[in-house]
Amino acid sequence: MPAPSPARHRARLARVEADAVPARRALLLVVAVLGLLAVLRAPAMVHAGEGMRPGLTRTIVLSAARPLERATHTARLDAPDRWLTRAFGHPSAPRGGDSELATAASRYAEAGTGGGTTAPDRPGHAGTPTAPPVPAPLRSPTAADPLRVLVTGDSLTESLGPTITNTAPGTIRARTETRFGTGLVRPDFFDWAAHARDQVAGRNPELAGTPELIIVAMGGNDGQGITLPDGTVLPAGSAGWEAEYRRRASVVMRIWTGNGARRLLWLGLPPARSHRLNGYFHQLNAATAAAAAGVSGASYLDLTPWLSKDGAYSDYLTGAGGRDVLARSRDGVHLTLDGARIAAAHALDAVRSTWQLR
Repeated sequence: MPAPSPARHRARLARVEADAVPARRALLLVVAVLGLLAVLRAPAMVHAGEGMRPGLTRTIVLSAARPLERATHTARLDAPDRWLTRAFGHPSAPRGGDSELATAASRYAEAGTGGGTTAPDRPGHAGTPTAPPVPAPLRSPTAADPLRVLVTGDSLTESLGPTITNTAPGTIRARTETRFGTGLVRPDFFDWAAHARDQVAGRNPELAGTPELIIVAMGGNDGQGITLPDGTVLPAGSAGWEAEYRRRASVVMRIWTGNGARRLLWLGLPPARSHRLNGYFHQLNAATAAAAAGVSGASYLDLTPWLSKDGAYSDYLTGAGGRDVLARSRDGVHLTLDGARIAAAHALDAVRSTWQLR
């Protein structure tokens, strides 16, 4: 086959180059559009990232999205997104902690109470200080009519909840609802006060009615500053931050318990590998323990004696049968399946003791 002539070869190269120019332009256009969307919709990127499961993808997304969100908000580049959100009838994620949880907690602060001794609430209202009501008497669950249990919270419940379900006696029927990346310091991302109301509304067919006991484990994401409704930022670890966390814990505890109509068991955070994070966890545990002490129907379980070695973090702990097991995940916060078995056993012991279950 004869070789193409130089002129024909140049013409072919020219056609290839001409085709490549539109392709490059199209690629640049796509990149530009994606960049523009990232700038204009940075809050949505943060919201999506915070709801992801813990892992490398979540870390990468938030590492890029959070600085971009701060920059776009400062430059008011997020204004079109907020305007379009309102125009289409969708509520914007509130900035500055303007949510039911934050608003109710601020009312506690105005009333001069930690939030544990207040009158029955309604959405957005914390009530007035009063003595906590006496909890409703406990019934005697049976295999035919088991205790209805909801295990809920952040990613700490991902393995803990199913372990409780799988190891509970026949007198307990449990289900789990895990909300990744959530906590009490960022109700602008996820408002646990509003969600707690939905959880106790009795619309879940798996429980055949409203839950009688709520087991809560959360706080792993809460080692960050709290923004109050007036825009004041309480730095993580400060005394004001701990006091506000106690108020917010009281708000959700009262909703879950219905002021004594239901029972709640709040599980303390196990020690973290990070010294800084572990310091925050100590404060969060103190805040939730104090909140539970003032809410009718609520109790607090400190898991540190079983999820630590003499109170200190350890990857390996003593499991069932007295053997050492890998109880903590690589991030130094979450529990492995063996760690979840340890926590579940002691949580169920507390439930059995309270309800006198076999």
